[in-house]
Amino acid sequence: MRVATLLALISTAVLARGDDLLDKVGKPSIGNEFGPDLRVEHLYYTLFPAGVAVTESGRMFSTFPRGPGNNYTLAELVDIDIEKPFPSLEANTLPAQQNNSNPGYSASYDDLLVSCQGIAVDAKDRVWVLDTGRAAGGQLQAWGGKLLAYETGDDASKEPVEKIILSPDVAFPSTYLNDVRIDLTKNERGVAYITDSSDEGRTGLIVVDIATGDAWRHLDIHPSTRPDENAVFSFKGQSVYAISADNKGFWTTGVDGIALSEDGEWVYYTTMTSRKLWRVPTEKLLVKPSTNEPNAKHDADSSVEYLGEKGSCSDGLETDSNGLIYLGAAEQDGIQTFDPSTKTFNDLVYNHRITWPDGLSIASNKLYFVDNQFYMQDRFWNNTDKTVKPFALYSIDIDGTSAHI
Repeated sequence: MRVATLLALISTAVLARGDDLLDKVGKPSIGNEFGPDLRVEHLYYTLFPAGVAVTESGRMFSTFPRGPGNNYTLAELVDIDIEKPFPSLEANTLPAQQNNSNPGYSASYDDLLVSCQGIAVDAKDRVWVLDTGRAAGGQLQAWGGKLLAYETGDDASKEPVEKIILSPDVAFPSTYLNDVRIDLTKNERGVAYITDSSDEGRTGLIVVDIATGDAWRHLDIHPSTRPDENAVFSFKGQSVYAISADNKGFWTTGVDGIALSEDGEWVYYTTMTSRKLWRVPTEKLLVKPSTNEPNAKHDADSSVEYLGEKGSCSDGLETDSNGLIYLGAAEQDGIQTFDPSTKTFNDLVYNHRITWPDGLSIASNKLYFVDNQFYMQDRFWNNTDKTVKPFALYSIDIDGTSAHI
């Protein structure tokens, strides 16, 4: 009875969060408990959103991990509640024989989007998208994961300007390509840093040389990229497990959120099932482990820095031009910052409407973040979906702007 009562209270809190969203569109939120005003930028009535990327020109894009009924997995947000498949509906449409009547499939399609998750903007205002290659429960097939970049100008082609297919040497059947950040100042045409949050256990970071398409792994099953064993997280007064009919399970997602320091010297990251923040110098990550560099793995592993407990589990991270690291704080219904110069965490905003800040993006002195009620999904409530649509994209004003390099 106690669990049922608490679940009802959580559901009521989520409903209260959504009851007046339409009235708040484009306007400051009333009743903000702490921090800058919360604004509603977009309402997702159909699909479950994960990532968001906002260009300097103001275009907004979101990813939607593929599940039953998904007609698209990447879209531009063209109106308050309208999403347009990007770059086209055709690119988002999989062959009929691999449709959503069999949602557990995964397949290797070079020219089609299977299931997009991570998304980011680079210094050229291009949108980079991670296609996990894993739809609704399927494993990653060989050569199924990929990283793509699209121009976002008015006359831009619908074809990607960069496409990197990840080899089975770095993207395993259990790999889940979660989030990505881009640095165009490194190597010939830049590098990408990707988190592998694999629930099945082989977590780590993937580094991609954009010019050559070569990729390698670091921090493989390193303690900092692994979930905290038996960790339990609490939201709106209720401890949340991964519950099935005969199991009260613990969360198992590994390294998830990632941010690049404004000077490109550090990668900051956190596992979703942890309250810890870490960083590692990019100079160590840029060395590919090989017979010529036998110490590369050890050097990267030993250079990891623990930055402290942040008081909440987190999903997305982002960096601004002032060097602040922004972190979702789902257990606190808000957003935090981490200041590398003082190594301190600070609360930025708290609002009862916020349930699970997922993807974060910064543009034009605004922080944008997706709120998708992640912990209200059926996987945590014995196959009962407790999410309440619409999901929301919020923004708040900040002092810094984007830190793309």
